Amino acid sequence: MKKRKVLIVTERRADFSRFKPIIDKINLEKNLDYILVVTGIHMLKKYGRSINEIKKIGFNIHDSFNMYPEDLSKKNDDGASMSKSLGIAIIEISKILKKTKPDLVLSGFDIAANLAVTISAAHMNIPVAHIQGGEVSGTIDESIRHAMSKFAHYHLASNQDAKKRLIKMGEKKQNIFVVGCPSIEALFSQKKLSAIYFKKKIGLDIKKKYLVVIQHSVTSELSKVKFQIRETIKAIKKFKMQTLFVCPNNDAGSTFIIDEIKSNSSFYYSPTLELNEYRTLLENCFALVGNSSSGIHEASSFKKPVINIGTRQNGRLRSKNIIDVDYSSKKILKELKMLNNSPMYKKLTLKLINPYAAKNTSQKIINIIKKIDISENAVQKKITY
Repeated sequence: MKKRKVLIVTERRADFSRFKPIIDKINLEKNLDYILVVTGIHMLKKYGRSINEIKKIGFNIHDSFNMYPEDLSKKNDDGASMSKSLGIAIIEISKILKKTKPDLVLSGFDIAANLAVTISAAHMNIPVAHIQGGEVSGTIDESIRHAMSKFAHYHLASNQDAKKRLIKMGEKKQNIFVVGCPSIEALFSQKKLSAIYFKKKIGLDIKKKYLVVIQHSVTSELSKVKFQIRETIKAIKKFKMQTLFVCPNNDAGSTFIIDEIKSNSSFYYSPTLELNEYRTLLENCFALVGNSSSGIHEASSFKKPVINIGTRQNGRLRSKNIIDVDYSSKKILKELKMLNNSPMYKKLTLKLINPYAAKNTSQKIINIIKKIDISENAVQKKITY
């Protein structure tokens, strides 16, 4: 039997964490092979050049390219830069698709390079299976995710809520599969690291209480980015607990966030985290703070409360560990102090059910991509109503 070649593009740690367990499983399949393309902030030194992590794991990188022809700085940190990088990704990925001729593209989530590969593959009559379509994302990510669903031919949804939304969007029921969120499985598969490791690498003492902060820019609120990160920093300074800031994505406005974080020497900072590092830090932290989708998707599986700041995750299905708060240092500080009350902390983290978690997510995805129709019939799309 001919091997099915599955092409995957990764742009940042958020999508790589979801693709990793799937690639691991593909490596075990005699009838599947993968073509891995690396781009985005994986290539940038400023963001930790995480392509080295992918190499260290031992994955074969078939192609890589730089989506960003200019160094990101305040003068080009805007929506135009994001549009330009998307255009570059479409051009480069189209070349790679033409050269490699994959049988199937596995695309993911609401990330630009994955939008690029989805658009390109659809135009080239290559079937696309999209992971985690149908979810609410917020900001420009909302539009990207749903656009990808309309270009994709198969949908690997995380839960029934997402499946219902895809059906409302006119996607075929028989092409929607509920599989869960693969990043949860990816994190639990990682070995925990020692306190000595983090003390040596970052300076953080994970034997004591600490916060992890991941705050991204909101692309529809660019004029407020400085104010928003300063309010978070102000609250955390007053809370006086060890704090690790993790570098945000390179969405428009990110340079302002990074500069504000780096100007405060009282915090620990990391441009990126490997999966085993993030697993250990999330599992041991006091709370996750910011507006990362990790707070929605993964934190409840580790029984951790989340101070979710602002509008970025508005409308997303979530478990009861999420505390929503405005961009206000007073309100953020108030919620942090409330969490320090042991009974309240236990109440938030007791008997949590993660709506994105499912058993054997990556194996379910493998079973689907081995069997789905990849003939010419698969790429014929028509809205169902």
